Amino acid sequence: MSSISSSSSNVRMDRRFDWVGPPDNISKIRKIMLRRVDNESELERQYRQAREELNQWNSDFWAEHNQLFDRQKSEFVEKKQAALGRLEHVSANELSEFYRDFLNDRHAAMMAYNKEWYRRNLQLIWPALKVNVVRFFRMARK
Repeated sequence: MSSISSSSSNVRMDRRFDWVGPPDNISKIRKIMLRRVDNESELERQYRQAREELNQWNSDFWAEHNQLFDRQKSEFVEKKQAALGRLEHVSANELSEFYRDFLNDRHAAMMAYNKEWYRRNLQLIWPALKVNVVRFFRMARK
C-alpha cells in the first residue's frame, strides 16, 4: 500500500539538496526526495536506494496505522452515539477510552515497528560512513 505519489519523481529539482515535501494525507509523513548527483557511484546509489526504501516502508506503516485508527474511531463514535441515542459529539473522556484501548491493542505492532525501524536505521550507519568518505575524497580532489 503506497501512499506516496510517484508523480513527484518527474519534478526537476536542484541536485545539490534533498527536497522535503508536504505531509502525505494518509500517513502524515513528509515525502523526501533524495538528491541524485550526476557522478553517483554504485555505493552512493545503493545507499540512496536503501534510504528511499526505508522512507517508503515508514510511510506505508503509518498510512496503514492511520487508516485503521480512523476506521476504528468512526466505528466507536457511531456505537457511542447509537447507545446514547443522541447526535451530539462524543465527549473527550469517552474518546480517551477509545485512544487507550486502541493503543493497548496496537502495542505489539508498535513495538515490532520500533524494533524494525531501529534495525533498519542502524544498518544504514556503515553505508553512510562509507558514502561520506567517498564524497569527502571526491570533494578534496576538486
